[in-house]
Amino acid sequence: MSVIARKLLVPATKHTWSIQRPLLAQCKAPVQSAALKSTTLIHTRWNSSTSTTPTESKEQGSKYSATTKKIVLGLAKAMGYYSTGSTAIKASHSLYNTCAQQMELNKDFYIKECNLPDNFQSWFSVTQLHVWMLMVHLRAEGQGKLYIQELVNRFFEDAEARIRDHGISQQKVINSYIKDLLAQFHGGVVAYDEGMCKDDPVLAAALWRNLFAISSNNATDLALVVQYIRRELQALEKYGGENLNAGIVKFDKPDVSFV
Repeated sequence: MSVIARKLLVPATKHTWSIQRPLLAQCKAPVQSAALKSTTLIHTRWNSSTSTTPTESKEQGSKYSATTKKIVLGLAKAMGYYSTGSTAIKASHSLYNTCAQQMELNKDFYIKECNLPDNFQSWFSVTQLHVWMLMVHLRAEGQGKLYIQELVNRFFEDAEARIRDHGISQQKVINSYIKDLLAQFHGGVVAYDEGMCKDDPVLAAALWRNLFAISSNNATDLALVVQYIRRELQALEKYGGENLNAGIVKFDKPDVSFV
């Protein structure tokens, strides 16, 4: 999967705007994939928490010398724990989880208001939209390309896990689905970029092809999502590169009326 996902950064020569297989389209989207289970960060504490007196605390606090600490931290860096790649991988899990949860958190809006079917394809399209919004801001960062690649890796790892959750286990079939989803992703990113740089009608057209093609929506729904995208792109600017690189991000709920 990681090999396939890495190809995302290579411009596609032909984009497929809305590819959907009947079998997968009929599958109801699961609430949350096993790939989204949160991980526990284990922090090393130099000082014991069992001290009862200042004297004991001082003695135990000096158990590890500055030299020892320096050696341990040096080994950690040598093993890649604090490398840019390692940091990007850790941050990508948090960033991606935020994107992947948007369909479930705002199901009333996407399913009831926008009339999207409650299936895998809708989840993929909504998640892609939020992944793209993060990509827009990560591009401006010094290591943005690396963070974007890791974010996209998490997206397609989860997509494959969800496909398997629907009972599809043959790798050849899964690879075929992933290939189609990659084509959708390439086309969606190009279309959304164009809409962002031009005007709302162009962005609405991109949404029509990539998000609403499988629904019986109306122009009001399109306009509400355009409004949501413009608002969230602007809101993401307040996080800055430091927060995004640390995996700290939040999306607000879409409005059901114009503001």
